[in-house]
Amino acid sequence: MQAIIALGANLGDPCATLQQAVNEIQALDNVQVTAVSSLYRTKPVGYADQDDFINAVITVDTTLPPLELYHHLAALEQKHHRVRLFKNGPRTLDLDVIACEQLQSNDPTLTLPHPRAQERAFVLVPLAEIAPDFVFPDSGLSVAAALDRISEADKADIVKLSSPALQ
Repeated sequence: MQAIIALGANLGDPCATLQQAVNEIQALDNVQVTAVSSLYRTKPVGYADQDDFINAVITVDTTLPPLELYHHLAALEQKHHRVRLFKNGPRTLDLDVIACEQLQSNDPTLTLPHPRAQERAFVLVPLAEIAPDFVFPDSGLSVAAALDRISEADKADIVKLSSPALQ
């Protein structure tokens, strides 16, 4: 199954952390990274009194069930000392399963597709770079159509970094 994963960080060295996280995801059993977006500098959402984030999106092929993939990603966040002091706060690493093909789930641990992905430019802009034809199963919107619904101000806050895509 193909899964879409969003990566973000704003503490420490976020660019290096995201590179390391991609490598660690690639090293997971039964997971193969298939595409990696460029890195993007983004304004924080929710709690604004913090540093900008660095964000990216990857696609993976996996034989893992979505919940098992989620648990592996949560373990990687813990390895990077992720602490959840409050909602939308600073973080060393944030890994979110955005979608797993056309699966829909309202599981309390893992909602698929991610319930706010279609509202967030920091997910949609990098996703449009690597999977522009993906269609969200709950809304039927393509990535481009979802991105068209994002305000120009929110899109303007997304800055593609000059560094190349993660390897």
